Amino acid sequence: MTWWLWLVLALAALALFALLGVRLWRKGKALLTELQALSELGARLAEVTGGPVPEPFVPGYLASPGALAAVQDRREANLRARRERRADRAEAALRRWRRLGLR
Repeated sequence: MTWWLWLVLALAALALFALLGVRLWRKGKALLTELQALSELGARLAEVTGGPVPEPFVPGYLASPGALAAVQDRREANLRARRERRADRAEAALRRWRRLGLR
């Protein structure tokens, strides 16, 4: 007799998954239409301002290995520059402290 309970639970789980799937599908479709409208708006804005059309965003898993390597190189250069600026600020603060006799 407990198999009825398991059957009801399994059917309820399937119904819940179906509802969630339909809702997710609708949200995804709405997101894609908004992104398409946004890209068209970007093209219109580029026409009005005379500037270049902005590049579309490409997620990392869709980008080519060369593009990923370029992004990683840019990131490493930014991090290196941040480390250098931070070290320069620390050195300037240490010079000020020494000049004032605090350290």
